[in-house]
Amino acid sequence: MTTTYPATARRSGTWWAIEVPDVPGAHTQGRNLKEAEQMAREAVALLLDVEEDQVLIDLRPELPQATTDILADFQARRAAREEAESAERTAQEAAARALKEAGLSVRDAGAVLGLSHQRIAQLAPEAGPAGSEKARKAVTAAAKSKAHTTKNPVSGRTVGGGRAAAGTKTARTKTGARRKPQDAA
Repeated sequence: MTTTYPATARRSGTWWAIEVPDVPGAHTQGRNLKEAEQMAREAVALLLDVEEDQVLIDLRPELPQATTDILADFQARRAAREEAESAERTAQEAAARALKEAGLSVRDAGAVLGLSHQRIAQLAPEAGPAGSEKARKAVTAAAKSKAHTTKNPVSGRTVGGGRAAAGTKTARTKTGARRKPQDAA
């Protein structure tokens, strides 16, 4: 069973002095808060004669009041930003759906909202038949296959980017390296 113990950390020079009030005699120190938390966990486990993994420390640094006020302001602003971002995402999804329902293409909806057409497709996916998933996979596979080929500017031949063309077999040498399809014969 894991138990959580509150601990306070006070600056003492360049170190953090740690006190765990619920465990008599649990005092330790650390160079930084991460080390201080680990040292407090070790101290509590040693004093209570339990395994370290059964002890959690809720380490709270004591800071000057001015710093605490600034920190509280920062945390309030972060919470407000996260709430605003969530509201923006909801409005963005609704706008993308409304534009698509109004007959705009994903590219036009993207231009209106200042987003990419890919993002519009994510926000307002096409509701289609069950076969649309199969079609999407086929398009994705074709795009991947095309991405691994290049055209030689001198000969004009399309060359695979380290992969064998579809339907061809590659052979391996004794060391395991691949040989080109024309060399495999």
